[in-house]
Amino acid sequence: MTTTSIPPRTPPVDRAWSGWRTVLVVMGALLALVGVTLFAVGGVGLWAQHQRDGDGYFTAGPERVSTSTYALSAPGLDIGGVGPDAFYTDDFLGKVRIETKSTSGTPVFIGIGPAADVAAYLKGVSHDEVADFDVDPFHLTTTARPGDKPAAPPADQTFWVASGTETLNWTARGGDWSVVFMNADGSQKVDAELSVSGTLPAVEGITIGALIGAALLLLIGSAVVVSTITTRRTFSD
Repeated sequence: MTTTSIPPRTPPVDRAWSGWRTVLVVMGALLALVGVTLFAVGGVGLWAQHQRDGDGYFTAGPERVSTSTYALSAPGLDIGGVGPDAFYTDDFLGKVRIETKSTSGTPVFIGIGPAADVAAYLKGVSHDEVADFDVDPFHLTTTARPGDKPAAPPADQTFWVASGTETLNWTARGGDWSVVFMNADGSQKVDAELSVSGTLPAVEGITIGALIGAALLLLIGSAVVVSTITTRRTFSD
């Protein structure tokens, strides 16, 4: 009877750590780091979702705005950008609500209109244009435009795409717009508490996308690192 001896299997040996392995580990770690960052973004988005009011609006303010002239305008509100207008308007801003509470007793008119038409209406009218603003603390930087009183009250104009006294509601759409605040009777010295709100529907999509992306990148990054390290050991023949 002939017996065949099976040679003993050699124990696992370490393969040399190569430069490619280092690159893979670094890439995996970077992917995981980006995933952690996206998780943070998603967490902020989840927190923001709970800051909506009962009507689904995010609100900034109230803050006091005033001018000794006949109007305060924010010209050149260019809504659009590279890509489909729907993303930058309906999907991003959604519905806009602007509210004012007069501190002088005179109701305040709010209007949004095409920038060219608003500029024509305010040409020769004493008013302040918003050049810049800070959020915290709230501060407007304005440029004074000299002139006289308006020829007619703002509500008499027909070019407004949205307007109201004390409250304005508007569904944002692409275009070059100007926002105007005036006393409803066209008188001088506008003084009011201002609040601006928006539904910002894109926030929900960004939050979901960030969380899904974070989970995928963490899984991929972790898998790359773990597989690269654990496959360093192998059996020799």
